Amino acid sequence: MAVRIGVLGAGQMGRTHAEVLSRDPRASVVAVADADAERAARLASALGARAVGDLEGLVACGIDLLVVATPNRFHAEAAARALERGVAVLCEKPMATSLKEARALFEAASRPGAFFVVGHNRRHAPVYRRVRALLDGGFRPLLANLKMHEGDYRTPSWVADPAVSGGFLYENLVHFFDLLEWLIGPVAEVSCLARGPFYADLNDFVVSFAFEGGAIAALTATGHASWLHPAEKTELVGDHAAIVVEGLDRVIHSPGDEAAVAIEDFARLSREERWGYRDQAAEILAAYLSGAKPCFSPARALRTLEIAEAIAAAAREGRSLKLGPPPSD
Repeated sequence: MAVRIGVLGAGQMGRTHAEVLSRDPRASVVAVADADAERAARLASALGARAVGDLEGLVACGIDLLVVATPNRFHAEAAARALERGVAVLCEKPMATSLKEARALFEAASRPGAFFVVGHNRRHAPVYRRVRALLDGGFRPLLANLKMHEGDYRTPSWVADPAVSGGFLYENLVHFFDLLEWLIGPVAEVSCLARGPFYADLNDFVVSFAFEGGAIAALTATGHASWLHPAEKTELVGDHAAIVVEGLDRVIHSPGDEAAVAIEDFARLSREERWGYRDQAAEILAAYLSGAKPCFSPARALRTLEIAEAIAAAAREGRSLKLGPPPSD
């Protein structure tokens, strides 16, 4: 029997998750809810699902898995309410808009029988899967440079309001906080310069990281760049070798010495595949159906926000801050 899915939030991400999940024969999107009833009805109609008024309406449809794709400030409450009713949850990032909320949700999601996963899709993107394979093959990152230059921090309108989004660190940079620890290792110390020239929220960041094991990294990010490609870029430098990731489109590997540079291009893949949404959905359904742990644990989701809060505090206080070890899975 197919996993019965309800979608809370029918905007871009709700539609993306719903469409990808609906293509998997193991899943069936049965209901959609959104604060905008017309938007919910349009998505529901496209998927052959019911449009309902709210979370309670979704649960009443007998769903097995809830997709939470609302504006960020509603994530934690919706996820917690679903978990209380024994419903599995796929929550868009971030899991919450404050560390207090995140820790409470972490506790709820860690109870026996709970199934909770946050949509950190970049772990499933082919470019980063390729980087992970190179690391597993022996490449050891010693230094990293990363950038995320958003072209317009005004779209959708709520993202520039930290009361709704949690702020630029929560809305935009949590992906990189996870990638840094997945690709390099636990973050041990951070320092930060930040400002907010065009928005009420800070949205220019220069962050430095020190890792357990000795590696170091720098991250620059902004919410008011143009859309000059690639808006994201990751460079890992090892022992006279380097890996460069340009957007989610290509991986360039320079193994050093006289070895030829290898370029692997993923730009022609569909958006759902290139951004990792297809493989993420497949892995989540497989974990749910088999009773396995989700591919992205509640502890990892909480850790991204612990790093975000440490960076914010470092910027406010003008000093570097040390972090404890990541929460245990």
